[in-house]
Amino acid sequence: MKNSRTTPFIILLIFSILGINLNAQTKAPEPKSGFALTKKIIHNHLIYPKEALDKKGGKITVYYDVDADGNASNYRVENAFDDQCAAEAIRLVKMIEWNPALNNGKPTSYNDYYTVEFSPKSYKKAEEKNPRLMLPEQEYPAQKSNAVYELRDLHQAPRPYFSNPQVTMAAYLRTNLEFPDQAKQFEINGTVKLDFIIETDGRASNITVENSVGGGCDNEAIRLIQNLLWIPGVRHDSLVRTKTTQDITFQIGERNYHDGNSY
Repeated sequence: MKNSRTTPFIILLIFSILGINLNAQTKAPEPKSGFALTKKIIHNHLIYPKEALDKKGGKITVYYDVDADGNASNYRVENAFDDQCAAEAIRLVKMIEWNPALNNGKPTSYNDYYTVEFSPKSYKKAEEKNPRLMLPEQEYPAQKSNAVYELRDLHQAPRPYFSNPQVTMAAYLRTNLEFPDQAKQFEINGTVKLDFIIETDGRASNITVENSVGGGCDNEAIRLIQNLLWIPGVRHDSLVRTKTTQDITFQIGERNYHDGNSY
C-alpha cells in the first residue's frame, strides 16, 4: 500500500508545475477609518434630499476603481431608486480615503463598491430627536475638486465653529468630554491624537487614531470630533477639504478614582 502522506506532496507539486500559488489571495480596499467608523461618518454627513423624504427609501451601491496608491476614481451608480439620493450617495462615498487592495501583500488596483442606505423614516426620527447642526452660509463656495490640502497650502485655516463665539475649543472639550469608565477604573491618562479631514460641509471624516491611549479614550475622542462643526479651510476663495490633527488629553486629578476623584 502506498503511503497516504505522499498524496499532499503530489498535489502541491502539480500546483507548482501549473504555476498556481495556494497562498495567493487578494484583500479588498479598506477605508482608512475602518468600516465600522466609516459607516458612522457616512451617517453623520448624510443630508437627505428633501424631495425624496416622502418617497420610499432603499440602498444605493456606488461603484468605483481604487488604484495601487489607494486613490479612488470613476464613481458610478448603475441602478438607483432616486436620482438625487444617487448623487448624495456618490458625494458621500467620494469622501472616503482608502487603503489599497493587497495581492500577496503588495498594493494592487481593484474594482470595488460601497452601499449607502437611505431610510426617510429613520432620518426624520433622528432629526426630530436631535436636529442636525448646520454651518451658517459661508462667504466662499465649496471647491468642486475632491482634492485634500495640508494646512500649509491654505489661505485660511479651518477653525471650530460654535454658535456662541465666546466658546473655545478648550471649553468645548472641558464641557463635553466624558471620562470613560474603563479609563477611570485603571487610572489611564494620556493624549489621544486624531488625524482627520475637515470636509467642506464642516464635518470631520476619515478619522484615524495617530496616538492611542486605550481604556475607551480613543472612542471618546472620536465622538467629540464627530460632534464638532468646523469653518472649512479656504484656498483661492474656495472652501476645500483639509487634512488636520487634534490632540485630546485625558487627565486624572490629584486624587485617584478609588479615593473619590470626580474627574
